Amino acid sequence: MDAVEAEPTLVAACAECIETTQHSLPGGLPLESLIRRFRAADGKLRVDFGKTSIITDPATGERILLDHLAREARILIDEVPIPSEPPLPNLPRLPAVPGLPSAPNVVALGKDFMEGLEVEGMRYVFQGLDPLSPPSITSWEVWTSTKLQMPVLTRTVGSFGVRTCICKCTAVEPPASMFQVPTGYTVIRPTLAR
Repeated sequence: MDAVEAEPTLVAACAECIETTQHSLPGGLPLESLIRRFRAADGKLRVDFGKTSIITDPATGERILLDHLAREARILIDEVPIPSEPPLPNLPRLPAVPGLPSAPNVVALGKDFMEGLEVEGMRYVFQGLDPLSPPSITSWEVWTSTKLQMPVLTRTVGSFGVRTCICKCTAVEPPASMFQVPTGYTVIRPTLAR
C-alpha cells in the first residue's frame, strides 16, 4: 500500500512588525511604521497598516480594503495591486511589486535563528534596471520562519533607499472576526465597465 503524502498544514499565526525606511537622500531621517499580520489556519490573511487593513481569502479570491477612518470596506478587483506576504523560501516566486523586473537571480541564504525562530533566507537580485525609471528595487531579502511560514525579516534595497521590516511572530489563532467586515462599515463593490 502506497503511503499518501499529507498536504502541509498552515499554522495560524500573528506578527507584529516594525518597518524602517531609510531614504537614499542624504540627511533624511528614517521613517518607522507598525504593521500587524494575522493569518488563520485556513489561509485567510489580514494586514493592518494603521488606519487601513487588507483582508484576503485565498479560497474565494476575495480581497477587502478597510478604511478605518471612513468606516468603509472596499471590495478589490484584480487590477488593484495590494501588498502581500513574501513567498516561502522553497517557493522562489514573487508577488507583483511595481519596479521589479520579472526574472531575478535567486540566492539561497541558508538557515539561521532570528527573533527566537529558525528561519530560512532567500535573496532576489535584479539586474539591468533603467536608472531613469521610477524608483526600482535592486534586491529583496526574505528570512521566513520554517515553523510558522511567515516572514521574520525582509530587507528591500532600491533607488529609493533601504526598507527593513523585522517581525515578532507567534503561533496563535486570530479570532474569525479579524477576517470579516466590521459591523457598521459601508461595503463598496466595484462597478464593472461594460
